[in-house]
Amino acid sequence: MSKILVIDDRHRNLTSVRATLEDAIPDCLVIDAHSGKEGIELAGQKQPDVILLDVLMPEMDGYEVCKRLKTNDKTRHIHVILISAYETGTKNKVKGFSAGADAFLIRPIEKAELAAQITSMLRISHTEQQLKEALTKAEEAERLKSAFLATMSHEFRTPLNAIIGFSALLNEETPAIEMAAYGKTIHDNGHILLKLVEDLFDITLIETGDIKLKHEAVNIHSIVNEALEVAGQEKIMERKKHLAVKFNPGHAASELPLYSDQSRLKQILVNLIKNAVKFTANGMVEIGYKKEAWTGKQYVTFYVKDTGIGIAREHYDLIFEPFRQVDDTYSRPFQGAGVGLFISKKLAALLGGELWVESVPGNGSTFFLTLPLTSGPESKGSSQEDLSYSRRKIS
Repeated sequence: MSKILVIDDRHRNLTSVRATLEDAIPDCLVIDAHSGKEGIELAGQKQPDVILLDVLMPEMDGYEVCKRLKTNDKTRHIHVILISAYETGTKNKVKGFSAGADAFLIRPIEKAELAAQITSMLRISHTEQQLKEALTKAEEAERLKSAFLATMSHEFRTPLNAIIGFSALLNEETPAIEMAAYGKTIHDNGHILLKLVEDLFDITLIETGDIKLKHEAVNIHSIVNEALEVAGQEKIMERKKHLAVKFNPGHAASELPLYSDQSRLKQILVNLIKNAVKFTANGMVEIGYKKEAWTGKQYVTFYVKDTGIGIAREHYDLIFEPFRQVDDTYSRPFQGAGVGLFISKKLAALLGGELWVESVPGNGSTFFLTLPLTSGPESKGSSQEDLSYSRRKIS
């Protein structure tokens, strides 16, 4: 809704202009100010799209008010239309435009002329706003591109340096024990590189719509066990052997007839487990699932809970964006390309489900994945509206 501020010390004029505006431009909010000082304050607070400003006012006339509005960083962008019943000469119009006015109207105001002027100003205002938003997005895109290139450079360089460095140490004189250790380091870093390439490939497939999904009976017990094995491996890699990993099955896996893409479901849970271990220094990581029902349909909700650093609510959406972390700086303490959660959320949606987070900074996070249970491989998934109901229910 467009906002129009009318500044006039005469109540009759305010009432008349308000009626004209509401009749000519129904979709607008009209704000009244009874003096120049009050108008300047309201302009800064309400940020109207257009100001209708009477010229003849006591204490501070319209020219002075306009000049102050146009020299204030908070209000200089607002379009101002001066209105006068008496000062109609060219000299006074020039004075008004010199003060920064965008247009000049003479009373009695023609309804059609006022509507045309306001509509024109609103169109210009909205176009300027779109340009500002486009500029902001372009600047953000440029910043993200730079951050992405720096991140990818670092993420590729680290394992490549290890592979090249340790392979250079291998020769005929290398002791067998050292050769085995070097070989393991090369192997591990090779897998890190492969995972990074696979993630980037997945993003491309998701964005182009070329990703292929299976619809098969899922062995939930097997998938969760594999995720728990990954958690154990991550504990060792992150040197967090004292971090507890718990499993809490809410129902027997046999009670959950889930038809989905087993490998993609495992990919989501593994991503969540790895993040939980990475961002949790002490305490525990817990994975579990439970059967739920609402709106006459059955669902399984997986969750990965940790006692780590947590996430502020204002960053909930950011962490699911590609190549983003809460801390985007090159020197951030937690490394990674920032693609795992983006891929996981996209995959969850493609599987007919939803992925979201609930967290308290300093007290850990819980990531939820809800998928529809089906009676057979031909059954269809649930709507996003149903899943949104689940999200409100759990939250």
